[in-house]
Amino acid sequence: MTNQKRPMILGHRGASFGRVDNSREAFESIAPEGGDGAELDVRATSDGVLAVIHDPVIRGYGAVAEHSFEEISKAMGGGLLRLSDALEILNGQFVDIEIKSDPKEVGWVPSELTSRLLAKELSNYGGSSRLMVSSFSIRALEVFSNLAPDFAIGLLTSIGSDAVALCHAATEMGANYILPHHSSLDGQVLKDAHELGLGVIAWTVDLNERVSTLAKLGIDGIITNKVEAAVAVLSGAA
Repeated sequence: MTNQKRPMILGHRGASFGRVDNSREAFESIAPEGGDGAELDVRATSDGVLAVIHDPVIRGYGAVAEHSFEEISKAMGGGLLRLSDALEILNGQFVDIEIKSDPKEVGWVPSELTSRLLAKELSNYGGSSRLMVSSFSIRALEVFSNLAPDFAIGLLTSIGSDAVALCHAATEMGANYILPHHSSLDGQVLKDAHELGLGVIAWTVDLNERVSTLAKLGIDGIITNKVEAAVAVLSGAA
């Protein structure tokens, strides 16, 4: 995880700067911009489809979890992707699949359900080293990992969280990566994480200077809306 020439550049919901996030266009734009893959979000619909969508509620319509995939897609004007659609577009690239599971959300779906659906979906991909599952929910990751132990998992934390505590929590649960907000990271945190055998992927880094700093510190991956700009920084073109 730490022997690559430069960090992985992952498009935040695709190469989403100037595009609709989690969309076909955003995902198709990653490779032409020089990126290595994508971070995307999945939620379970009422008919058990894993939809690639960030927000729990469609404004003016209702909760994702309370409607079928086709109903939600129609309400959004079309273009909503299934996870299988996104993985087909991103074939061969690294994909960080985030399980959205927050009990405070409207229409919350218990993490066990989404994790089980995801484990079943990914069983078709045979433990691909190009796929990782992440979440802020330890429970979601534990359920998924028990069902699909061959896939890497990563523990996310919010802005302002203690990155050192994150390292230890990730190690205890058997995670492969930590995904802290970039503001929580410094050289010591990266050193500690790597010594524990953890890869480190930072979110969401859109400032060129911060991209450069994290790369020099030895970060393993950078999630960004501005894929082309981040690649240019790392290639010395910006």
